[in-house]
Amino acid sequence: MSLQLRPWHTLAGRLLPLASGFPEDQGALRIDADARVLGATLEPEGHIAYPLAPNRCGYLVAARGRVIVNGQPVGERDGIAITNETGIKITALEAAEIVLVDAA
Repeated sequence: MSLQLRPWHTLAGRLLPLASGFPEDQGALRIDADARVLGATLEPEGHIAYPLAPNRCGYLVAARGRVIVNGQPVGERDGIAITNETGIKITALEAAEIVLVDAA
């Protein structure tokens, strides 16, 4: 097994899989779960949208900076559970690093 590290600058403005149980997520650390862990960095006022399939939920942590997730404020090092949504819209209030878990 080889581990491919991703520098944070490669995550600028887009969610990339860091760990995943899905074979199509090339370059991500393989996990034995029906889930994926994604990471991204955002500039102030930057936006990212992520579709959430039916029967799936998300958990987002703002590792650095403050963001708005589907209209809800999330502070630095805070987390938010996302359920019963068809997608996730993330807007940075300041430079931010986020981690998103997409799970069944």
